[in-house]
Amino acid sequence: MSRRTINQRRVMLWTIPRSISTAFERCISGLDDVAVIHEPYTTAYYFGPDRQYLQTPFLPVEFGYSYQNIREKLEGEYADKQLVFCKDHAYSLDGRYDKIPQGFTHTILIRAPAKSMSSFYEICTSPILLNYGLLKRVMPEGYAFKQLYELYEHIKTHYGQEPTIIDADDLIEYPEQMVRRYCEAIGVEFKDSMLDWDPTVNVTRTWSSTMKLLQHVGVYEKALRSDGFHASRPKVVDTSALPEDVKDAIKVCQPYYDKLYENRLIPEDRETEV
Repeated sequence: MSRRTINQRRVMLWTIPRSISTAFERCISGLDDVAVIHEPYTTAYYFGPDRQYLQTPFLPVEFGYSYQNIREKLEGEYADKQLVFCKDHAYSLDGRYDKIPQGFTHTILIRAPAKSMSSFYEICTSPILLNYGLLKRVMPEGYAFKQLYELYEHIKTHYGQEPTIIDADDLIEYPEQMVRRYCEAIGVEFKDSMLDWDPTVNVTRTWSSTMKLLQHVGVYEKALRSDGFHASRPKVVDTSALPEDVKDAIKVCQPYYDKLYENRLIPEDRETEV
């Protein structure tokens, strides 16, 4: 384990695709002296030397992103940082819980399956990709929600932690409150700069090469163009026109989401509803 600065915090944010998690990364970047690490396990899962997704042979292998290398990097030296923050998808661990870095506080960001899956479908069918079959090809069985719930249970059982869970809709509707409470949960000081950021700042400099490429196919477009969290009512999604396989995916994901949702940080305005 590396030498650390006094009171340094290390935090993992585990999530599912299309959860506004990259915008949340930008929010965390508003803190001072923070190292933000973007989806290293996802890079390993799709593009690393021991990758599990083998349908991208036209892309070069990211040899620096083996599962072991990632753990060592996350546990490495960040002597000049007060916070080390890593965001990633739970399914990208591929069950390799022995590669979870030690010394981290684990947190979770969820989003309703109807919203995350319809957003995923929207990306898949964009004019750039036009690949209607990506959902089943790219996502594992359980569509990421199953793996996120299983990781949540693993962390509780084997790490003695109760991961802090925040829901994307709560974050959208009550951004200041939820970010403040998240900061309190992970032991860092909230700053107003977390709610507004400069969209011209290049936050992809430290991303893996393949993750940088994905910004050009629309995967991160909204997050990279965003300029902050602005309180608003979450949108209602009409799933009636979605293909049957997307509707089926939503049904598969819903029970896992519901279990995590029950344990989320509840906005103060809604505490009386529980």
